[in-house]
Amino acid sequence: MMKARKIVVLILLMIPFLVAGCANKTKLDTIEESQKEILTRLNTIEENQKEIMKLFKPRRQAVDYNKVYRIPLGNSVVKGKKAAPVTIVEFSDFQCPYCAGLQSTLREVLKAYPDDVRLVFKDFPLSFHKYAMDAARAARAAGEQGKYWEMHDLIFENFKKLNTDIFKEFAEKLNLDLTRFMADYKGNKYDNLIQQDINLGRSLGVTGTPTLFVNGKRMQRRNFDDFKSVIEGYLKKK
Repeated sequence: MMKARKIVVLILLMIPFLVAGCANKTKLDTIEESQKEILTRLNTIEENQKEIMKLFKPRRQAVDYNKVYRIPLGNSVVKGKKAAPVTIVEFSDFQCPYCAGLQSTLREVLKAYPDDVRLVFKDFPLSFHKYAMDAARAARAAGEQGKYWEMHDLIFENFKKLNTDIFKEFAEKLNLDLTRFMADYKGNKYDNLIQQDINLGRSLGVTGTPTLFVNGKRMQRRNFDDFKSVIEGYLKKK
């Protein structure tokens, strides 16, 4: 674009010299005005192109489903036996409809493989979900009283109804110490921990939710048969 513009400008600047021998002052003035108008239009076109390019997001890198990532447990909660040979890591958003829909499948998987599979939950609240961060805080606050997964399930069951006050209702339903829960939930004590999960997810190429890894390999599909096929593959190698 810039190279073409320079060529056009050069041609425009040469025009007065090419015609000077036979053009009078009026004609030269007209040519100069035309040059200024064309240059103004070129500047406008260039600025418009810059604005248009801002609207285009860079293309995402292709996902390598064969790559094995090392994913530390960190501060994450785990459901299932510690020695289970298969670990599912879920990067999830409590206000994400796809994450909510996945929960029944994950429960089915854990029920089918109670000794062989464990589930690790990683927070990945998306910025455009207004209550996702609050939900992550609420689940962790409930976890302080041994009710993480109960709060987790309540939030996903009601993900369409989330609002500022509903987490207190959930805490009451779970018979939590409300004073303690609200103090934990309202503070920022979990924000750094949640951000650690987000940073980890980004380092693994996570851009949306739910994103799942089984023994470090990213899942391409996520219905029960897909999980079964992957899990059975690992168990045969055991």
